[in-house]
Amino acid sequence: MKNDKLQLLETLRRHIASVQGKVAEERERVSIRANKSLREIGAMQPADQPVYMQLKAYAQDRMEQLDHLHQTPYFTKCEVVENGTGEKKEYYFSKHQLSEESIYSWVAPIAMIRFEAPGEITYVLPDGEKRDMMLVSKEQYMIVDGKVLFFAKESTDMPRELIYQENFTTRKHGFMLPEIVAQMEKAQDKVIRAHYHGPLVIAGPAGSGKTTLALHRVAYLMQAPDTAALYPAESIIVFVQDNGTKEYFSQLLPGLGIHHVLITTFSEWALMVLGLSEHSYAGRYGNTEEEKDAYEYKKLKALREQAPAFEKNPYAALAKAYKKYFTARETKIFQQQKAEMQLDRFDLAILLRAYMEKYGKFETQRHIQAIVKGKQRSKIRKTPIAYSLAVVDEFQNYLPEQLALINRCISEQIKSVVYVGDTAQQVYLGTIRNWAEIREVIPHDRDIRLDKVYRNTKNILSFIQSLGYVIGIPPGIKEGPAVTEKITGDQKDEIDHICRLLAAYGEGSVGILAKDAEYLEPFKKEFETSPNVHVLTMNESQGVEFDAVCIVGIDEKTFALQAISDTTPEHIAERKRMQRDLLYVALTRAITELHILGRQKLSILLSSKL
Repeated sequence: MKNDKLQLLETLRRHIASVQGKVAEERERVSIRANKSLREIGAMQPADQPVYMQLKAYAQDRMEQLDHLHQTPYFTKCEVVENGTGEKKEYYFSKHQLSEESIYSWVAPIAMIRFEAPGEITYVLPDGEKRDMMLVSKEQYMIVDGKVLFFAKESTDMPRELIYQENFTTRKHGFMLPEIVAQMEKAQDKVIRAHYHGPLVIAGPAGSGKTTLALHRVAYLMQAPDTAALYPAESIIVFVQDNGTKEYFSQLLPGLGIHHVLITTFSEWALMVLGLSEHSYAGRYGNTEEEKDAYEYKKLKALREQAPAFEKNPYAALAKAYKKYFTARETKIFQQQKAEMQLDRFDLAILLRAYMEKYGKFETQRHIQAIVKGKQRSKIRKTPIAYSLAVVDEFQNYLPEQLALINRCISEQIKSVVYVGDTAQQVYLGTIRNWAEIREVIPHDRDIRLDKVYRNTKNILSFIQSLGYVIGIPPGIKEGPAVTEKITGDQKDEIDHICRLLAAYGEGSVGILAKDAEYLEPFKKEFETSPNVHVLTMNESQGVEFDAVCIVGIDEKTFALQAISDTTPEHIAERKRMQRDLLYVALTRAITELHILGRQKLSILLSSKL
């Protein structure tokens, strides 16, 4: 039996080497087009230049695909027999295609068979025609840099068996190879391949894989034969929360074969559309939390209760919109905001709505490439904004008005929007509560709910549960250290506690979280040279996790609500809910250890404030 496995492994290695040779040959051919100089293209007839520029760009992308194929030629092999004809075929599946070697991209319709168990299966063609076949055998691999790290095989007469696995003791502790044919993987593939038309919601908490699923959805739409023409890269936009997420997406997307897609924040996009590049974005404006709350509440009322008027001067338009809502104190804050040339999400929503009401569309300046005397030149052309696909990450943080404005820019024929987020983490005032607010109808089969893959310990989840949150504790999860709640005198005490934790903790990631940014300044200064320590506000921590989390600065004022003269009971209830959701976000960032530091215990604080 051992010799049989060695023979299978050697056969696989020879096939990998053969494929790598074919990849190298194609790369040599493609490189000729990819390396064609701009001077050569410039010497061609003007009508031919755009064609060769496109061929050059395609060749450069193909070079990148071939480089990946050389390192990882494929990850699954399926041997099938067609019913009726009895024809035997072998299909290999990879991130990219090399059809002459029977290697097909994961987005190809036939790739769906890789999730089936050996036996009789039905394969559905893009036109709806069904093909019955026998999946005789299936092999799964992990191949990195041309080297086999994992190899398993199953067939109609043999259960799944491990053929080879590299010794992973030198790799990250706790490494576990994912089950490629797990049912959840099959369900995810079904979501990725859902019909292109209409909105799709992928909701779930941190750790559920919703972002990965959404980005694979984008990659599928861009690369699948029956949808690729509908989704050119330049017509796709991805909205993220901040520059950190933007950088993360920018690194992740090319690995999925996604290039030239616009990744931006709503504020960057809005400032671009409005032509206000000299202005900057303010998350929450004001000097104190109470001041910020009151300021946002008045702006929200102005946004919801009246139609904005367009003015070339943005602050003139905003001054008119806010005039009957602001007190003298808030007018003074607005003047300070104007002097600093800052705009928040309410300001941008009002200005965009006014712009849309006046012009009926948004426009952007596009840079058109041309070859002049052998040199690539850029020309500017103003064109209407029309996206084939928009991805909105953390949709629960958007005002309904913001989402409605994004929707105005989506092609009516395709109407493709992917909303990604978690409705249990709504931590901003006025954000979307239900889809009817933006007249969006989400069919049941396109409203995907993912469960969290819990990496938190049982003790952390039990502690969160003890605070009154409805949270499940899956069986079999690790116990972990007890949650620490410590009464501290000041920030120095908290810093000392964290230093002791770091000394004993090693190289794991540590998050230091507080409700207010100002409170965190001493912590940023203390730990600025510690690469594994991350100092964030609770709002900023949304979507990330750390091995250990220290929530600092907890006292009787942390979640206190300052009454505003014309505050409605509904607004007070919403702010309390937001405070609870914000704390939930902070608590669930911890994977292994959770430390609560401050002048008050959370259990007492929540019973009196929230």
